[in-house]
Parts: sequence; structure tokens; C-alpha cells
Amino acid sequence: MSISNLLRISPALISLLIATASQADANKFTINGDTVLYDTSLAEAEEDREINWDDAETLEELLRKNSDVKVLHLESYGGLTEAAQHIADVVIDYELDTYVDGECSSSCVTIFLGGEKRTLARGSWLGFHKTYWSSESMKEYYESEKEEEEWESPFEFSEWVYADTQEQILKDFEYMLERGVTPAFAIKTLRADSDDMWYPRRKELVAAGVVNDTSN
Repeated sequence: MSISNLLRISPALISLLIATASQADANKFTINGDTVLYDTSLAEAEEDREINWDDAETLEELLRKNSDVKVLHLESYGGLTEAAQHIADVVIDYELDTYVDGECSSSCVTIFLGGEKRTLARGSWLGFHKTYWSSESMKEYYESEKEEEEWESPFEFSEWVYADTQEQILKDFEYMLERGVTPAFAIKTLRADSDDMWYPRRKELVAAGVVNDTSN
């Protein structure tokens, strides 16, 4: 399992979110004509107000049942990295356009980049920062997985974390380049720490290929 699936949330809560499909998840999605609004802030339960695996399953089901959908309207501050990557793959497979009117930050940008046409409304923002894994969550994961992974000490676990982190960063860079983002900008997405956020100006986003539709 990659550490990116554990970012921002404890292993116990991840299991709960994957196993439990709630009405709050359905509240995140609204269909209006050819557009699906995905707004994670609309979830009733606070722990559901981020991108998670239930959302990935819900979106796939909506797209299978609504063939007229062409646009995914995004509003989110982020969530589970691997869930966002899966949603992005769904967006790419269905050849959807993506649109932001408000804020799309952290792993939400991963989904945004999956769009064929990627539009950012005036007065809206895309936010970038480094991912993180809290020490408490790392400890919980080590204790729960050390026997299965055969880690004989925290040092072996640290070795695995180091290697997996590099692999994830490479994967993120490859994805951005695949979606037409310039290498220089991809590197700059690491400028903000995990507890901060970098909001590039529109001209920089367009020049870097992040936003590729300026028609609004």
C-alpha cells in the first residue's frame, strides 16, 4: 500500500470510509444538464468533507447512468491522494472537461488535470502544496502493518517510507507532464509546505498548461 493513500487521515478512519457508503457522500454530487457538480463541502458529516473512495464509486455510477454528462465542476480542498488519482482516471476515461468556480486545492487539482478542457472561472483558485503523513498516523500504520510487511524495526519502516515517497513524487510528476503541464511548473508545485498552500496566478497557470481553456 502506498503512503499516499494514508495522507491526512488515520488508517482506522480510511477503513471506515471505504466500508461505509453514506447519504452524505451522495450530497456531494449534483447533476445539472451535462454537468456534474462535485462539492465535498456539501457532505453532512465533517469526516466526509474531503475526497474519498466512496466518492470515486459514486461518480463512476453517475457517469454510467448519465451518458450526457460532459463536464465535472469541482469544489474541494482535497482529500485522499489515491482516491483523487482514481477519480482522475475516470475523468480521463470518460473524456470529461473540468471546471472550477471557487477553489480546487491539494488532491482536487489532480482531478482537475484529468479534464480534456480545463477551465478556471474568474476569481477562482487552484491550490498546490506538499503532501504529508502525520507522525501519529505513521505510528498507527507501523504498529498495524509491521508483521505483514515484515518490518523488524522502525528503521526498516523508515526505509520503506523513504523509497515510497520518492516513487509517489515521480508518479505525480509523470502525471502532470502527461497532462501537458510544463516540467518547471511541476517542480514549483512542491514550493508550499504541507500546512501551507500556493495559489498561482491565472497567467502562470495558463502558461504552464494547467488551465488550457480560457473561454470561461
